[in-house]
Amino acid sequence: MQDKLYAAIDLGGTKIYAVLAENGGRILSSVRYDTQADEGPEAILEQMATSVREVLAQAGAGPDRLSAVGVCLAGFFDWQRRFLIQSPNIHGLEQFRVEERLSQKLRVPVLAENDANAAALGEALCGAAQGSQDVLYLTVSTGIGAGLVLGGQIYRGTRGFAGEAGHMVVKPDGFLCGCGRHGCLETVSSGTAIARMANEALQSGKAALLRELARQQGGMVSAATVFRAARDGDETAQEIISEAIYYLGIALVNLVNVLNPEIVVIGGGVSAAGEELFVPLEKAIQNYAVPPAAASVTLRQATLGVEAGVRGMLCLLAEAENGRDG
Repeated sequence: MQDKLYAAIDLGGTKIYAVLAENGGRILSSVRYDTQADEGPEAILEQMATSVREVLAQAGAGPDRLSAVGVCLAGFFDWQRRFLIQSPNIHGLEQFRVEERLSQKLRVPVLAENDANAAALGEALCGAAQGSQDVLYLTVSTGIGAGLVLGGQIYRGTRGFAGEAGHMVVKPDGFLCGCGRHGCLETVSSGTAIARMANEALQSGKAALLRELARQQGGMVSAATVFRAARDGDETAQEIISEAIYYLGIALVNLVNVLNPEIVVIGGGVSAAGEELFVPLEKAIQNYAVPPAAASVTLRQATLGVEAGVRGMLCLLAEAENGRDG
């Protein structure tokens, strides 16, 4: 008898990443697409279905081998009512019943979860926080998300919205966020925010080094570009990075004080900055968090990368399968 196969999809604002895995979690194949965020929900739904068909084809497996699919989504997923209320970084997915719709296309059960929750579980069970029962996972990328694993289980809150650290208001008079509010952490500390502030500086004629780096990249400015310019001495880039880390540090201090986690894991594209990000964040926690909480927490860089969310979804699918078997 052939082993059961499971597919897991990470749907983000810029990419769709899908894997196919055996029952034990070994990944057999994977595929990555750019999210057709401007094409609307039907196009995104078809992209997800296509990604599953593609990983099956890569593994030489027919659709009859597929037992279930897990999807982690960037946005406010109502865990009780089983639909995506809103995705701040993917417009058009309001009131989107991804489980129901994707199940109709693929004819297998589909389980959905918030992407940061799934990534938190992935890092807690298989990654940087392996062995820890109390984990705060923060992803700093296109947006900022957070997932909580408390007592070894995902903590979702009443309806699934716990951990929305990216929408903590840290600058009330600040930039408009995709969620419709002003001054969210996402608007000052995400990769998107860092790039936006850099572009604003370029338009005002500042940041000569940053301008040259942008020219070398065809006019494109990313958070990585700003970190590089700051590293090479561009004062405007240094100010942008300093402000982004300052507000991220405030958020982390408050989260450590409220949750008292054992490990804080930071992932996402901005985490690739390494010590330039982690050293000042560690200092912020040590200087401003409640001393006993600061003394008991460890800050770590995520290790699973793009696989964090899908790893978490594979664990949730296995848990659901065991529940059905039980």
